[in-house]
Amino acid sequence: MDLAALAVDAARRAGADAAEAYISDTESVQIDVSGRQVETVNAVREAGIGVRVLKEQKLAFASTNELSKKAVQGVVQGLMNKVVFHSADEANVIAGEEAGVLEGGWASHAEFITYDPRIAEVPVQEKIKRAIELEASALDTSPKVVGSMITIYQDATSYVYLANSNGIAGWFPSAGCGGVAEVSAADGDDHQSGSFFKACVKYADFDPREVGRLAAENAVKMLGARPVASMEIPLVVSPEMGAQLLSFIVAMLSADEVQKGRSLFAGKIDGEVAAAAFNLIDDGRLKGGLSTAPVDGEGAPTQTTPLIVAGVLKAYLFDSYCAKKGKTKSTGNRIRQGYSSAGGIGPTNLYLKPGEGTAEEIIGGIDRGFYLTQAIGLFAGIDSASGDFSIPSAGFMIEKGKLTFPVRGISIGGNLFEFLQAVDRIGSDLTWFQAVGSPTFSVKTIKIGGAS
Repeated sequence: MDLAALAVDAARRAGADAAEAYISDTESVQIDVSGRQVETVNAVREAGIGVRVLKEQKLAFASTNELSKKAVQGVVQGLMNKVVFHSADEANVIAGEEAGVLEGGWASHAEFITYDPRIAEVPVQEKIKRAIELEASALDTSPKVVGSMITIYQDATSYVYLANSNGIAGWFPSAGCGGVAEVSAADGDDHQSGSFFKACVKYADFDPREVGRLAAENAVKMLGARPVASMEIPLVVSPEMGAQLLSFIVAMLSADEVQKGRSLFAGKIDGEVAAAAFNLIDDGRLKGGLSTAPVDGEGAPTQTTPLIVAGVLKAYLFDSYCAKKGKTKSTGNRIRQGYSSAGGIGPTNLYLKPGEGTAEEIIGGIDRGFYLTQAIGLFAGIDSASGDFSIPSAGFMIEKGKLTFPVRGISIGGNLFEFLQAVDRIGSDLTWFQAVGSPTFSVKTIKIGGAS
């Protein structure tokens, strides 16, 4: 924390109107396994400082991985030499009163912090055993599983220290762990793949056997997949596919995208953009959330932001720059991936508010439909100007309320707004995929492009 304060003080003494220093110190472990043997173990510590200076509405950023007084002073001097050559922008700002200040030490706000010290304390050898167990679980789930394509265990523990010349100063820890498995299954000449990923905020909550088993089941269930004829039928969206869709939507709810005219949702505040059952929330203070933190990447307090309420668009996500540009307040959504990047607007813990009913109950209410479990190139498949989409997909046919056979070699098509407004049931099974959560939900009708 002393180095962050030193950087800010040095910048002010050198003539900066305002300054900010962000230090991150991260220890991470990644273990790759193949053929029941460890392939690689990467245990890395990455630490450094990023500094921003503001002078005459010109903003400059630089970073270094050398955490010494001399190195920090050198970064500051280099910034002051180059900031004069940058373009001025009236919206350039270092967060302060306009963003709000979280009083007291950030680390004391335990309710806003997701941190399990065991993630760092557990010996690497135990983590290696978990990674091997993950792959073994996948390979042993079924005799039809013929190979492992990817098996990874990973975790990280980070400490963030931030200070600026507007009175923001503090630190907080965070940690998370997770794993992924992708396997291939075969039945004669038919080969299919399946995967599963899970991230947890507590070491004890990560079950490698579950991840491996679900990856294997996803592969085996797709054996025998075939195309179907083109048709218009009801659609049920799995939680994983729902989370991918929400990730696309929230990118369009960035105030930066809106202000640059690149968002489908520009100019739609207080407009109906989805069905009445659709409630989309970004919550930087969600208890136990993977991205829960007391403040964002520039020190603005995080918050709960209802984005879409009963189908009506109510808010965009802001950082301090876009908030000043839009004459509003930051929503605490400046996201930084580490000291070497100044970051940008992004979600914290984003989720679709769950409704009632299990996935089985939603599927059980459909006579003939399609259950979507895979979408290839989802983001590329949605036109960012019109919202029209055609996405290669896979899943299962629904017949008389039951999943019958796997489907591949088809596409789903339509328009994003029509799709959102046709959502008719939202389940209770909210499932998280990293920091994005979605329950199962259904759509009244979707166009299936299939075999001729």
